[in-house]
Amino acid sequence: MSDHLPDAPQNPDDKPLDVRQLFTNPDSLADAEREARARVQTTRAGHADTITGTVRLAHEVEDEAGIVELPVARRTLPTALLDREVWRHRIDVVVHAAGFHVARSPRYAWRLGHLSVLGAWTEFRTACGYLLATDFGHMIDEAKRHNYGEDHVAQLRADRRKEAKARRRENTTILGITGFTTYTTAVIALAEVWGMGIAAPFLIPALAFLYACGVRELGRRTEPFEVFEQAAAAEDAPLTDATINAVLHERKIFTDESHAIQLVGPIRETTINASLATFKLPSGITAQRLIANKNAIAEGLNVEPSWLDIEQDGHPSRVSMWIASSDPLAKARVSPLVAAPERQDVYNQGAMIGFTRRGRTFYLPLRHVMVLLGGMSRTGKGMILRNLICALGLDPRVNIRLAAGAKPGEHIGYASVCATFFGRRPDRVLALLQGLLAEALRREAYLEEQGRAKMNERDLELFPWEIAILDEAQEHTTDAEYGDDISQLLEKLSGFIAALNMTIILVTQDPDKNTVPRKYKSNSAVRAATKTGSPTQTNAILKEGATGAGMRAHELSRDVPGAAIADIDGLIGELLRSYFIEDDAYDGAEPIIRAGHKLRTAEGRAPGQFFDPVEAFLLERTGMSSVAGGPDGRGKPGRPTAATATLHRSLLTDLLDIFEAKGNPDRLRTVEILTALAAADPDTWSATALGVDEDDEKGWASKGGTKLNKDIAKELDGTGRTLTSGEWTKGGRGRGYFLAEVRAAAGIAPE
Repeated sequence: MSDHLPDAPQNPDDKPLDVRQLFTNPDSLADAEREARARVQTTRAGHADTITGTVRLAHEVEDEAGIVELPVARRTLPTALLDREVWRHRIDVVVHAAGFHVARSPRYAWRLGHLSVLGAWTEFRTACGYLLATDFGHMIDEAKRHNYGEDHVAQLRADRRKEAKARRRENTTILGITGFTTYTTAVIALAEVWGMGIAAPFLIPALAFLYACGVRELGRRTEPFEVFEQAAAAEDAPLTDATINAVLHERKIFTDESHAIQLVGPIRETTINASLATFKLPSGITAQRLIANKNAIAEGLNVEPSWLDIEQDGHPSRVSMWIASSDPLAKARVSPLVAAPERQDVYNQGAMIGFTRRGRTFYLPLRHVMVLLGGMSRTGKGMILRNLICALGLDPRVNIRLAAGAKPGEHIGYASVCATFFGRRPDRVLALLQGLLAEALRREAYLEEQGRAKMNERDLELFPWEIAILDEAQEHTTDAEYGDDISQLLEKLSGFIAALNMTIILVTQDPDKNTVPRKYKSNSAVRAATKTGSPTQTNAILKEGATGAGMRAHELSRDVPGAAIADIDGLIGELLRSYFIEDDAYDGAEPIIRAGHKLRTAEGRAPGQFFDPVEAFLLERTGMSSVAGGPDGRGKPGRPTAATATLHRSLLTDLLDIFEAKGNPDRLRTVEILTALAAADPDTWSATALGVDEDDEKGWASKGGTKLNKDIAKELDGTGRTLTSGEWTKGGRGRGYFLAEVRAAAGIAPE
């Protein structure tokens, strides 16, 4: 018999399988029926259709007991009825309206009384005129004015008396007077017997009638009169569609009386005393028009422009409007990393530095960009930088290189996660930038070998992400001796290293057009400004025309430290405030940095655990190490320990130095290389250290060559490059290394 799986070959002689045989047990059949009903609820229609009860084999499963989880049933009730934030907003609207009207109840009572009195007087006057036939009065007056004669006047008066008498005898008049006197007598009797408390409700119909008469009279007079005011129009009213429509009409954004927004779902209450409304605009009006008139809309809503945020929500005619009832950035927030110092993915997500007006966490993008951060002194730049370094410390793939232009003491706590950290030393900043240039060229050569244009996340294993932070950059770029060279090198690096997984962050104070190198600013795709001193400073940090585009960092309040405007290419400037990490009473960043160091140590990425070509460059140039803040960890470079010196001294660098010392011949014998290595490090490379007799040159070359090959292979492990000794016969038999092969192994492109 054939297998009845869908893909199994079938025998034409087989009898069709009776599906009912699968449910010989009544309980199994009941379970299948129950599951079919549950699955029906997930269909678009929500009721039985033609596929209900159809058995379909989705995939083959093992014969083992298990629990079959049914799909989540379609909700019967709309989500809006179950959303807590929606109900919070609805309650706010109701509570505000109740309070608004209760506070104005005396005014409403007076207006209702006024209308009722007006209605009573109007109806009394009308009734008297009807019963006394006063409509004959104007005819009598006209007869007197035109001297129609006394007889004519007397006749009119007689007709008037006759008509009035007839009207008073009409059934309608008698019934009306009877009803009025009966109603009045009954109310008075109730008041006398039971008191006014019982009689008062029976006065409501009379008051309602008189109110209606008063409204009718005002309608005849065409006088505008409002009894109940609109709670939605109050300055402190929660956001409603009526409020939005009124403002858009008032500000001439809606030019047609029929224009009105269409809410997409209910208005929600969000964090920071704010409301969020998503709505569709009428045809012909786009979100960009509202964004362009944001200040006018804010004025109409009686809020500061910074309390209002308008975004396009997908389609050009769909808008997301967020409005706060108070300054959304007034209250500081502690960084989430303080409570949960977890590993960060800065490469893909960005660095967590603060929160936006809408309460969203703001991640500063750092991948493939240059960054510029500036502002006045004591405006929160340091706190933004504090958040930035803490986030970077929790991503072990990042080599943090921190150069403090002033007050290096405030950065000492970060030393344990910094591949490089030193204080005010312009000469070392220049050397650092030169080291980054050398590393960039090495990476460029690697990309050339790979036939690629830029590095990506996969390359971080071989080439960690280099992020150099120059704090108080004006101290470096304006230095009398090294400033010009530093500026030129910054401009050169910013032009091409972003694609090599290398980023430079300049942090500067009170900038002007001369503080930040011009080409660096042009190449910086991410810029952030705390409060500045003038529009000129704002434009110097952000971009030309930033002030005119609404990014007025000079108008930020000093009372909100850490408030900043982030200007990211391709996005509209974002107003944010940095998270707070205690830096006065105690070191609030300490647990974050400790967690970051633990993460790095576990992966062999803590400073001092791995070979660092940039620090090796600095060590070679200056003879001083600044790994993790130097030997004492306080940002002061010093002579490295033996272990650090060995780690950051590349064996390939030593080989290149040996070749250069000998005039860069095309090849060197192993014995010559070992002799030079032993002279620099006899404890490692001398014949005695290798356990060979000093007179046994051949044995020394053999054992030393084996160790040399092994150490080089270990150093190149994971880079995709190799280097082994070779043998030659030209010019005399020998074994050693070729200069071209050493350069290729070091990542240096052929000349």
